[in-house]
Amino acid sequence: MTEEKKTIFACFAHPDDEIASIGSLCNHVDKGDNVVLAWTTSGEMASHFNGMEFEEVKKIREEQGREVGEIVGCDTLFLDYGDTHVRSTRENALKMAKVIAEIKPDAVMTWSLNTRHPDHRGTAQIIYDAITYARIPHITGPIAPHRPPLHIPMFLYYEEFSTLPVIHIDISKNFEKVQKVAKLYGDFYKWERVSDWINTMKRADGLRCGVGYAEKFNLLTRFLPVEKYLPINKR
Repeated sequence: MTEEKKTIFACFAHPDDEIASIGSLCNHVDKGDNVVLAWTTSGEMASHFNGMEFEEVKKIREEQGREVGEIVGCDTLFLDYGDTHVRSTRENALKMAKVIAEIKPDAVMTWSLNTRHPDHRGTAQIIYDAITYARIPHITGPIAPHRPPLHIPMFLYYEEFSTLPVIHIDISKNFEKVQKVAKLYGDFYKWERVSDWINTMKRADGLRCGVGYAEKFNLLTRFLPVEKYLPINKR
């Protein structure tokens, strides 16, 4: 029996936020799943670019995002909410609802709901609301609404104090691509020892679930189990 292909929507606030999801996204590309990697902003307020015009910064960071998409082998999308303007409002959620209705994801990857950065937190909150709004034809029209029979599971970046279930995803076979993305950003921004940091963190998460390297998420869903959505190893 042929396994049904899935659509995965990974959405973060700024280019480089996606580093902690690269292995999982590559796993899905390898399976033939449809993967869309998006950002709510182009990261045009980044302090690394002090003195540079916003449009020039936007161009550089979007080029970096598209290069990451090429490494992963997926489509990329910039939603242009505006750096430092990503807040959980009805208007922003309605805008995201149309994106979700267009993509029709089976699962979502994004930031946690309690992370410190307002744009990170806002991105997750907007998506959380938009998943419900995307079910309403009067909101999504003329795009057909996205009304899956089960609630779309959200795989949120892991937070130590979260009470949500913890999911480990084996990324061993795609760890080289994780390192490649980290190097892309690390070389440009002069992040010291980023490769060592990635290797240590992902190896430690792998040891927790008995694999070489792993990515770790908190799971927000109304229905268990979730193995049909993502290949996982439970802690």
